Amino acid sequence: METGKIIDKIYKCLRLAESCNPNEAAAALRQAQGLMRKYGISEELVSTAPVAESSVAAGERYNPPFWLMALSELVACAFQCRVYLLRAFGRQTRLKFIGLGAAPEIASYTFMVLQRRLADARAAFRRRLDGEEDEAEAERQADVFAQAWLYRVAAQISHFAEDGEAQQAIDKYIEVHYGQVRDAPRDPTETVSGDILAINCGLRAGEDVRLFRPMRHGEAEALLESEGGA
Repeated sequence: METGKIIDKIYKCLRLAESCNPNEAAAALRQAQGLMRKYGISEELVSTAPVAESSVAAGERYNPPFWLMALSELVACAFQCRVYLLRAFGRQTRLKFIGLGAAPEIASYTFMVLQRRLADARAAFRRRLDGEEDEAEAERQADVFAQAWLYRVAAQISHFAEDGEAQQAIDKYIEVHYGQVRDAPRDPTETVSGDILAINCGLRAGEDVRLFRPMRHGEAEALLESEGGA
């Protein structure tokens, strides 16, 4: 039996051990303890059972732009997930969200919606600069626009206290399944005094996006609202 399936079975037994029926609870606890001894699985490892993951395409570039990575971090934070960049030469770069229950799947979907929205807004602003700026400067200002959009959206996220136990379970899951992971820091585009148009346009474009974090893991109510449509 695969380790993951064993952990899931132990986790379910431990949940049954919380039953109000004392006989059922005792039997479930004995079964859980027996499986843990048999397969050498610790309680810490069992705590990773509710952790899930979901991945989404991050575009064709091996090194995605800062604004895309910042967006993924923003969404991960909103759903108490971790997000990691998976990349390899010859393969499409992907983002993997890791969290509890349905949170990673919801985060992936939310990221896809917002990524399309931001990419379209950035492209529309970029077209405004055709003929006014050279290619490099137009791209730089479009990145500034995207950063301002993200700043506006980030300021409107509903903030809740972090769940310490959930984060420990995610840490353990990452350690077991992925081992050592590395940070991939990316620097934002520096702004100059002439970027006021890009900044103001980005702020206005992000005004109608509302991102709400669910109060409990697994809640999938309307988490993303947009006056302009998704």
